[in-house]
Amino acid sequence: MAWYVIVLIVSSALFVLTSIGSLLFGSIELDTDTDIDIDGSGFLLGDVISFKGLIHFTIGFSLSLTLFGEFSLVSAAVGVITGGVFVFVLYFLYKWLFKNLQQNIKYTDQINDIEADVYFWDEKTRIGEVFITLEGRPVTVTLSCDEDIRLEKGQKIRVTGSRKSVKPVKN
Repeated sequence: MAWYVIVLIVSSALFVLTSIGSLLFGSIELDTDTDIDIDGSGFLLGDVISFKGLIHFTIGFSLSLTLFGEFSLVSAAVGVITGGVFVFVLYFLYKWLFKNLQQNIKYTDQINDIEADVYFWDEKTRIGEVFITLEGRPVTVTLSCDEDIRLEKGQKIRVTGSRKSVKPVKN
């Protein structure tokens, strides 16, 4: 087996492993990037010359040599060009995917007259907790009231306040 076929297999395996790692552990970054700015358009040299960029280049380079079936001046030149194309195409593909597939969550700080489920209520201290839905998921928020009220677990009430503390809405 030729050396460029081995390089293709190893670089492809690294590409698969880093892709799976990015999907499962998105916050872990294995890249060591430089912060050299080529121009003001947001294109960073460190985004291209990185571990991922090296993997992309070696895939394109070794794939070209494998398709040629030999190492020659022509196959090496085509391999370098193909490797460079892989680096830049995949860089822009990653950039486009990140821009278009990221979820933008708008965090709610103020809670205005929404329905809540009582989770806990202590009549003596007039403090408890309620479940409300924020950003599409249930969140526990502290409920406090200055007046004597009787609340039961599971009871639905209307509340107003902030993300940290709410008060019952007076009817």
